[in-house]
Amino acid sequence: MNKTSNSLKMLAITAMFAAMTTVFTYFVKIPMPGGGYIHLGDSVIYLMACFLPTPYAMIGAGIGGSLADLFGGYFEYLIPSFIIKMLIALPFTCKSEKMLTVRNACMIVPAGCITVAGYYFTKVVLLAVDKATASVGFAGAFFDGSTWIAALSNIPENVIQAVGSAIAFVIFALAFDGAKLKKRISSLA
Repeated sequence: MNKTSNSLKMLAITAMFAAMTTVFTYFVKIPMPGGGYIHLGDSVIYLMACFLPTPYAMIGAGIGGSLADLFGGYFEYLIPSFIIKMLIALPFTCKSEKMLTVRNACMIVPAGCITVAGYYFTKVVLLAVDKATASVGFAGAFFDGSTWIAALSNIPENVIQAVGSAIAFVIFALAFDGAKLKKRISSLA
């Protein structure tokens, strides 16, 4: 297979995974009492990162996660989600014939930590923007300890999100490995 054909194949698979990420984030969700929701989109990102080379997985993850925020009306999360979703794809590897390897199973921990820390910091920034006044300004609100403490309320739902995504990833990866899906798609001309 020539280089152009392989690049087009990778782009098509990336687009498919980005679309699946959007669908599993936007449509398959459980609303949380404090706002936001728990979804299965991150588990698709993990699968994508186990299937595609890192640059493709990162771009697909960022696009898929951001599109879900765009469709859901969470405009303030577009850029943070793009960055966070790209970063959660980074720990995984696609170099094995299987999606669920010991290495990839272990990488759900750092990916979950990236999710929790990334959205915590995003919440701090959003709260600082809301609290900023003419006298205090953004910097004053950002460095105010109460802003950082208030953002802590966001952590439990993000931990639940990370754990749910990890469980779904393991289930999906086992099913995909059992069906030899990675090998079948990779062998398509």
